[in-house]
Amino acid sequence: MHLDQTPSQTVGRLAEQAGVSARTLAWRFAEQLDQSPAKWLLAQRLAAARALLEQTQLPAEAIAIRVGLSSALNLRRRFRTMLGTTPGAYR
Repeated sequence: MHLDQTPSQTVGRLAEQAGVSARTLAWRFAEQLDQSPAKWLLAQRLAAARALLEQTQLPAEAIAIRVGLSSALNLRRRFRTMLGTTPGAYR
């Protein structure tokens, strides 16, 4: 499974794309990846944000919106929590 590059991707849409219920998707993720679909989706969004930070000079707000994190503040919070640094320091 891969992240649809639309910022509006949700766990519900992932389940729909996989042809299963959200509950079944959660069970399969737990069984095979040892994480929830929401955590996986966040990791995919952060990976996309890291790539944009490395490859572009887009401002944090534009990157956040492009990867589905809604705001630069949300991007900074998630980035710091998951990666231990800020987007600016990472860049």
